[in-house]
Amino acid sequence: MKKIIAILTFMLAMQSLVWAQRGGGPNKEKIDALKVGFITKKLDLSSEEAQKFWPVYNKYHDELEKNRESMRSLLMEHAGNLDKLSQSEADKVLQEMQSLKTQELEISKQYLQEFKKVLPSQKVIKLFMAEHEFKRELLRQLKGQRGR
Repeated sequence: MKKIIAILTFMLAMQSLVWAQRGGGPNKEKIDALKVGFITKKLDLSSEEAQKFWPVYNKYHDELEKNRESMRSLLMEHAGNLDKLSQSEADKVLQEMQSLKTQELEISKQYLQEFKKVLPSQKVIKLFMAEHEFKRELLRQLKGQRGR
């Protein structure tokens, strides 16, 4: 049971940054705009590539976000009553979590193929690297702001 609590606590902590960003308004819009610029620059997209790529990417992002929202909802639903869950209830929650993680992987696999239809494979690799780099940079900047 302590492992379950530790896992859920860790996942909630990791999602807190996302929740702060999801407040909507200018911060989320600003972050999204920065991300678009960052990815466009890193991928060196031509106007034709960008026209084909961004609709696919936006669908990909939306599907991933819906999946992550389901995970957040699941975690929040049980965050206050972890100690009261029976072993079988906790196992069910873990199965749901695993199912959502599997769905996330399936979304990524599906869109990998979709991205390859509109971009060369080298740029698809650069996309995943750029997303990772953007997240790392965003976290670094947020950390710097908190340290002030």
